[in-house]
Order: sequence, then C-alpha cells, then structure tokens
Amino acid sequence: MKTLAHDELKSLTEWEQGPCISIYLPRHQALSDYREDPIHLRNMLDQAETALQERGMGTGEIRTLLEPARKIQNDGNFWGRGPAQGICILLAPGMFQQYDLFYQCPQSLTVEDSFYVNPLFFKVYENDHFDLLAVCPKSVRLIRHQNGELKQLELPDNIPANIEAISSKTQFEESLQHHTTSHVGPGSDNASMLHGHGLTKELNETLLTDYFQILAKQLEKYLDNDGPPMILIASEKQQSMFRKHYHAKNLLEQGISTSPDHLNEQELYEAALPVIEQITGEPLRKARELYQKHLGTSRITHQLEAILQAADEGRIETLFAPLGSELWGQPPGDGELVKTHDQPVNGDIALLNRAIRNTYKHGGIPYVVAESDMPEDKPVAAYLRW
Repeated sequence: MKTLAHDELKSLTEWEQGPCISIYLPRHQALSDYREDPIHLRNMLDQAETALQERGMGTGEIRTLLEPARKIQNDGNFWGRGPAQGICILLAPGMFQQYDLFYQCPQSLTVEDSFYVNPLFFKVYENDHFDLLAVCPKSVRLIRHQNGELKQLELPDNIPANIEAISSKTQFEESLQHHTTSHVGPGSDNASMLHGHGLTKELNETLLTDYFQILAKQLEKYLDNDGPPMILIASEKQQSMFRKHYHAKNLLEQGISTSPDHLNEQELYEAALPVIEQITGEPLRKARELYQKHLGTSRITHQLEAILQAADEGRIETLFAPLGSELWGQPPGDGELVKTHDQPVNGDIALLNRAIRNTYKHGGIPYVVAESDMPEDKPVAAYLRW
C-alpha cells in the first residue's frame, strides 16, 4: 500500500476551490463486520448532500459532485477484504481522489472551502525506506521497503545466490551435497550442514566462512554505502560471520537472529518489526527532542491564537497535533482570543486543519501523531522558527 506522496499532499493543502468534501472512514477488518462500511459511507454522503443544499447548490450539481463516491458506495468488489484499515474520499468541483489508509482513521465528514487533511499527515514523516537482507547458506534475498511496499531486488551474478555457487570455486575436490533442516526461532543456526564424501568438519567450516566473506564483500561493492538502513536477518552465528566482512555504515548494529530460510517477504518484515519501528520513528523522536530542548523559551508555544498566526506567517518549523482531535471556531483578529467548539457551529472552520495546512504550505513539518506521542499534554504544540 503506497504512502501518500508529498507532491500530492502539497496539491491537496493548496486546493481552495470549494465546496470541498472530505470523508474519512475506518474499515472493519472482521469478515462479519465489513459489510457495515458501505452503509456508513452512504450515511455520510447523505449528510454531505444536506450540507451542500444548505450552501445553495442545486440537486443536479450535488448529484454530479457526489457521483464518484456513490459508485464506491455501491461497488461490492471495492469493499472486499484487503489490507486497507481506512479510506479517505475527497470531492470538489472538477476533482475526486480516493486513498487507502494503512491505519484506523477516526470517522469524519467536513464540507468547507478547503480539504480536511489532518489524518493524511499521520505517519507521513516516518522513514519507511529501508532494506531487509536475509541470508543463509541456502539463499540470499535483498528486500526493499519504500512507499509502503516490499519488493525483492534482483542481485547481480557476481553475488553468490547460495553456498553451492562458491563451492566449485574452492580448492575442495570432494563432491558436495547440500541440505537444510529448518528451525525458526531466535538464535537458530538453521541447522544448515554441508556433507561431502570425506569432507571434514573443519573443511565444512572453511567453506561456510568463505561463503559469507565473498557474499559480504560483493554486496558491499554493489550497494551504496549511503543507502537506506539495512537490517540483517540471519542466524546468530551467521550474523557474526557476515558482519566480520561487511563494513558499509548503513548496516544496522541490531539485526534479527533467526533463520530466514522458510520465511516469505511479509514474514521477514514482521520478524524485523522491533528494529523497523526504531527506524521509522527516528524523525519524530528527533523533533520531540528539539521541542523539549527549547521548552520554556519563546520558540515553543501551545497557545492556539499564537499558532494560527505563526502558521499564517510561515514561522512554524514543527507542529504537533493528535490524530482525531480538532478545534472548531473562527480565526481570531489581532489580539483576540479564539472561542472553540468540539463540533462546528454557525459556520465554524477546522482551526487545527488550518494550522496544519498553512504550516505545510510554508515548508514547516506538521506531525499528526497518536496522543501519547505529543511532546506535551496539550491539544496542539509548535516549535517556531523565530
């Protein structure tokens, strides 16, 4: 599932040709419940239709505007089970976009003169570009994760595909036979054994050492030293043998000590999740550390009035807002305090959405995060450029 690209986010944040309808709907994952999803969408579209009528739009215009979403509502194939945990539907005159979301977004509907983009910024600044290197005597796989997708990369011929690829190049004259017994678990050596007629244990170890040395050196020549972080998945013993000869700085110190022999791409990804979570969360951790470092200075504010003004003026470097949280009201004039509501009344606009859009349009970074990841227990917080 692809991550929303920044050029798309830029276009959405700058769109101001209303009316703009923004729909976010969490997807039911249980087979017994997912049929409720099209019903929820139908109800939200009915609410949007009422809101558009109150704006003075005619019946024909409304039908045309909502037609792409009505097609989704009635498309049984669309609602079949899949990896998406949520959907986003954006509609405006001359524009329609639908995005699958890989997280459970709160259900919401807004009809304003701009799109409601807050949920689209959830996790968008996570570093999702990394490699999984799964090695054992039987196989070598380099799997790249980027934009939410896993893809196995094709390796050049000079990189041994397995231990048998180098056995013919050694000084051993014995006829080798290779078989693998698999045991998946932390510290497993995959019980990989080489058997030859008269081949001693010492020669077996030498061949295994040669294999990992050649593999490491050829991979180091092939891969970019400044490439994405790489997680090594191999048995504990073979981790050590490979790392002895591989010195590129993108190889992470922490690997996954298990045999990758019988794990598919998704299973390799799941096995590496403890390390992956450290990689993906690094940008947010650094942003929170910078915020904490400047606590008590004029660079930090959680006052909504100050944040709205700073966002308008392009003075916000980093903005933090919780996923699913919104404050509704009217933008304040100079020196005025904002009166906010939990739900829109009397033409209120989504004020956090405005702050996020303007922060992003001026090159700042809006982090929409889980409430527990906020740098302070506040509805919104900002680190200012000046």
